[in-house]
Amino acid sequence: MKAKTLIKIEKDIENHNLGKARERLHGLIQSYPDDLSLRKKLGDIYFRLQYPTMAGRYWYLEENKTPEMIQACQQFEKAMGNSPDEIVRALKFKGDSAIINNLSLKYSCLTIQSHVVEQIVTAPEETWKDKLVPIGCISTLLIIIACTCIGLYTIFNWVFS
Repeated sequence: MKAKTLIKIEKDIENHNLGKARERLHGLIQSYPDDLSLRKKLGDIYFRLQYPTMAGRYWYLEENKTPEMIQACQQFEKAMGNSPDEIVRALKFKGDSAIINNLSLKYSCLTIQSHVVEQIVTAPEETWKDKLVPIGCISTLLIIIACTCIGLYTIFNWVFS
């Protein structure tokens, strides 16, 4: 499946249909988050579409960066306010953190990138706040169901009494 999609992506690129290639690559990244070469391809497409900040987002985890890649990554960092937390959130890396740990990422803004890599590699601790949202959603849903049942029961009694 992946190989067929990659062939379609190459055909889309040859036909200058970069938007379609971009969408296909987004889907592949969701399906294969450990394959960093997909991120590089997507960065290449964004660069060709003249979105260097987005290109930098997808090139950020690339080991061997060209000067254009470095500049795009720096624009991405600037767009994220040079905040490692925001950068990690924007990268949306869902793959195995061991892959990132084994990368030797080198470029001029090493301090920010090292903090980003450190945050990706360390598993986030789940806090009580993380559990609060699902509990709140479930509670709200149960209240809505209960009110609906009470309302239907009241209408039924009013019509048939």
